[in-house]
Amino acid sequence: MPCPLRKFKIDGTPYFRRDKVEAEIQTLAGISAAELERRADISEPGFISPEALLYFVRNASAGTHREKLTEKLLGRVARKVRSVTNSGDNTVSLTRMNIREDIVDHFVDLLLSDRDQYDERLDYYEVNFNAAIAADRHDANVRHWKHENRNDDLETEDGEISAQVESIVGGYNPLDPDELDKKAYRLLLDDAIDSLPELQRRIVVMLRQEVPIESKDPSIDSISKVLGKSEKTIRTHRDKAYASLKLRLQRKGKK
Repeated sequence: MPCPLRKFKIDGTPYFRRDKVEAEIQTLAGISAAELERRADISEPGFISPEALLYFVRNASAGTHREKLTEKLLGRVARKVRSVTNSGDNTVSLTRMNIREDIVDHFVDLLLSDRDQYDERLDYYEVNFNAAIAADRHDANVRHWKHENRNDDLETEDGEISAQVESIVGGYNPLDPDELDKKAYRLLLDDAIDSLPELQRRIVVMLRQEVPIESKDPSIDSISKVLGKSEKTIRTHRDKAYASLKLRLQRKGKK
């Protein structure tokens, strides 16, 4: 008999897996670990449902077997997220990539939490995995596209920095050592940096750590090398990040 779920609905009734999933779990409990791992792959005929796969991930003992099942499960999560490329071309959308990473990271956090102590938040995924991931995808889309739209006016259609960015940035440097010596400024800056799109945030963080944008010395890890972007791309995103930081800090009264 599969272990029952522990989460309760608002009306006080407990969560239940679908009968089909309960029967599937009971059947799979009688096969070998190797066969379970094989059937966890969606390329296999009669592959395991994500709800049943999650059950075995949650209830398996720590070790190689559990990690193999977990890897297959995370693959299911990633497949439920839309393409990371922009519609109409094959260029990678940073926002779509962030959405995918957000959803997968959230699920990984739930798994880790559950391993430490039973986490009822995972129960709904055993009830309806696809619906649970769809809800996560909706939340991530709202967060990231809202943030993306706030930065639309800072770039042109071809991704180049706009004249507005150039006029905002000028000689502005949010990492001015004199300003960074002030604790209040550092706190405001940290908050502003955290609100940047992921690529811009990483660039600013590395600049703050005095990592060079580019270097001819192959032994030096430059920002361009670490992020796998051209020097021009790094400088473009740096300028957009600086423009965003300036506007945000100005709104907070720090010019």
